[in-house]
Amino acid sequence: MIDKLLKIESHNNNLNFTFYIIGSLFLGVAVGLLFGESAEKLHILGDIYIGLLQMTVLPYIVFSLIANIGRLSYFEASLLTRQGLLVLLVLWLIGGVSVWAMSLTLPNIEQGTFFSSLLVKSAPKIDFLQLFIPANPFQSLAQNAVPAVVLFSMLFGTACIGYKDHKSLLDNFSHIAKILLRVNSFVVMLTPIGVFGIAASAAGTLSLDEFGRVQAYILMLIGSVLLVTLVVMPLLISSCTPFSYRQIARESRNVLLTVFIVGSVFVVIPLLIKVISRLFHSHVTTEHEQARIPDLVLPLAYPFPDMGKLLSLVFIVFAAWFYDKPLTLLDYPVMLTIGLFLSFGKLITTLPFLLNLYHIPEDIFNLFMTVGVICGRVADVAGAMHLMTFTILTTALMTGVFKIQWRLLMRNGLISLLLFFCVGLTIRTILEQQAFSGNQNPQILNMRLLNDRVPYTVSSLSQPNPIALKPGQHLIDRIRQTGIIRIGINEDSLPFSFYNTHGQMVGFDIELMLHLAEDLQVAIQFIPYENEHLLQQLDDDHFDIAVSGITPNLSLLAASRMLYSTSYLDVHLALVVPDHQRNKFSDSESILKLKNVQAFVRKESNFATRTQQLLPNFKVTELDSEAEFFNNKEFHDQIILTTAEGGSAWTLLYPDYVVINPFANRQGAPLVIAVSDEDLILEHFLSTWIKIKQTDGTIDTLFAHWIQGETAQASKPRWNIMHYLLNK
Repeated sequence: MIDKLLKIESHNNNLNFTFYIIGSLFLGVAVGLLFGESAEKLHILGDIYIGLLQMTVLPYIVFSLIANIGRLSYFEASLLTRQGLLVLLVLWLIGGVSVWAMSLTLPNIEQGTFFSSLLVKSAPKIDFLQLFIPANPFQSLAQNAVPAVVLFSMLFGTACIGYKDHKSLLDNFSHIAKILLRVNSFVVMLTPIGVFGIAASAAGTLSLDEFGRVQAYILMLIGSVLLVTLVVMPLLISSCTPFSYRQIARESRNVLLTVFIVGSVFVVIPLLIKVISRLFHSHVTTEHEQARIPDLVLPLAYPFPDMGKLLSLVFIVFAAWFYDKPLTLLDYPVMLTIGLFLSFGKLITTLPFLLNLYHIPEDIFNLFMTVGVICGRVADVAGAMHLMTFTILTTALMTGVFKIQWRLLMRNGLISLLLFFCVGLTIRTILEQQAFSGNQNPQILNMRLLNDRVPYTVSSLSQPNPIALKPGQHLIDRIRQTGIIRIGINEDSLPFSFYNTHGQMVGFDIELMLHLAEDLQVAIQFIPYENEHLLQQLDDDHFDIAVSGITPNLSLLAASRMLYSTSYLDVHLALVVPDHQRNKFSDSESILKLKNVQAFVRKESNFATRTQQLLPNFKVTELDSEAEFFNNKEFHDQIILTTAEGGSAWTLLYPDYVVINPFANRQGAPLVIAVSDEDLILEHFLSTWIKIKQTDGTIDTLFAHWIQGETAQASKPRWNIMHYLLNK
């Protein structure tokens, strides 16, 4: 009676704790909406909470696996290896296929992104030997190589089977594992605080568009969990055992509801064993008394990855899609295999590792933690059903009542596929409607200058300077004398010089030249030029200097026909290709195999002289600018060789294109200011001035704004309730 009362009290405490967590989630969201971006500082609470949760993961894996496996008898170990492992593999296969099936629900949203440094970083190579083989277990622990740690623990536990003096060792390991669970339970008490910090930070900084896209992960996870838990696994049991779908649903409903409320699979293990035993005792008569008791079978599966953890890997699929780096079909077997091994631990360890593995910014992990309170409970429901399915099928194999009814299995399989199709189509429809209901105006065209202190004009025509140079006079002398510096620009060179939606000439190079004029204390007159006429216009004194993403032309430099300043920004060579062709140009080896591909490159650029070396089998045509390529429908479905920095900006306007950097050695070139070959003094001045701007942070600020888009919304602070009330 006392035990029963204690269980009721414990259950009530769990319910109260759940309410605290949900309450802290809503409170965090409210604080984020109230204070806006100021609430971002609260993310430290979430960081501390996540770090403390990760603290006990690997030690618990080691001691728990060794203790559980080492206590098995040879018969039990053989049983797990033969029947149990077979069932586990089937369930893991179902989970993996479900993750892949859910990926098909993600619509192909054509939405370009600002430049990311990930485009020019070499993707980390997977050292499978180090990841899976524990040559140095301590190094594997230090490097968070979970698969290697799991393999070491399983081998150690297996070696303990049958060893006569292993009892005291395994008892100690079991006690350590229990103590680690207690440590973890202390940390779990901080969950409301951690959830509050994460929710407040996310609600205060996330835009509505970003939060709208997070719903893709939520819908994918809920859809897959409901289908696998309520349809696939129960139908699989009914196809291979004497139990009907109705019996399975009746016995499992209370367990699944309890798991969702409490948020822990571990606490319902006794309840699972009870309902499974009742199911077998009520409906199956067998002489195999020991094998009929699930007390032995179910604990064997608990240390292994369950369906809930496996289905949670849809977050990696979502994250790759979110950053426009969708996984290919061949990526799924690798991702799911590694994710399966990593899932011996906790998702807070698994997901960051996979994000890093696939070169996805880890910042998105905060989104996972934000919705983790609900999604974690949803995944736990699948985990509980996984244990129930494993135990029922394995026990049925042991008792001899396992019999595949092929006709019923095929019918149930078709039902499952049909439901997957219907749910997937529904999710895809919702996401497509959400995607296309938002503002489709490219963000880059709304950007404004950060520096508006310098007056400037943009000429409609290009003419020689009305004030000619006097004999022996240098350009910089004339600039100071007239109080005007004339600068040549290409008017369609995103993101360096272009017109925004307000009709203003803006861009990285425009802003940089404003700083130059400010330091010289002169005004600016921008003069348009076309690339093919740049040299002639410089020679004819149409402008003093020229910018707009200019890369040095070595042939002109060698012929002493033009001077170039030192580099103010190093850019990286890339291809801009139609989104549906991204796989054709994924790496340099694939490109070398292609024949008769039409490609374009900017005329007189540094890359134009290197195309034969980089793209030997391509037919390369030079164009005056990238704008000519994108604005000409005749060139649709073709590719252009340009910079990763500039190409990313163009994909914002033309989202059906994507930037690919397939060059193994990360080819690049400097951006420079062009000067007439007759004025070394101005060239030296500009080079020195550039060095100053690079060291005082000016160029870094412009890069973050115009290239990476990090401050693109600076002129429009994120809405929050406090700001609204104070300014009402």
